[in-house]
Amino acid sequence: MILWSFQPLARVAELRERGELVGSWEHVPHSPGEVIRGAYEEMVAAMARAGVSTRGRPPVWAWGGRCGVTVEDAHMLVGEPLWQGCATVEFDAPAELVLATDYGAWNDHLAALFEGGGPVAPGWDVPTPVADGLVQVCLPALRAEWVREVRPLPRSPDEVTDWWAGA
Repeated sequence: MILWSFQPLARVAELRERGELVGSWEHVPHSPGEVIRGAYEEMVAAMARAGVSTRGRPPVWAWGGRCGVTVEDAHMLVGEPLWQGCATVEFDAPAELVLATDYGAWNDHLAALFEGGGPVAPGWDVPTPVADGLVQVCLPALRAEWVREVRPLPRSPDEVTDWWAGA
């Protein structure tokens, strides 16, 4: 399954050096009430229910879909840290190691958690087929032998000539 992950250049170097990139709780963004960490823990539990163990670590986030990813996607997902040095890692992962879910439903779930209203209606954790449109994909790891290509992303908005170009 062809997937893409936006990673800081330091994590790309780690992937090359260690042969594997795994999630780490220290990389999970802090938030009021640790809402984001709690949501990531829920994703880990959803992965376990789907038969994909992360060994208690947060997942590696990626994207799948025939449409591919763009520079705009990278900026929308990574935000300002993109300009500090990131790359798109394109890789081919075994389907049995991925949980693909609806990113819009995940964001609705996060918004509800931040608003203090608790989780929204079930649905964010329902496995979603990887087809034409982008879907979020969580994996327990990204292995170096799966990597097809690493493409550096622009280091500033001034370097972007086409936001909709492939990333």
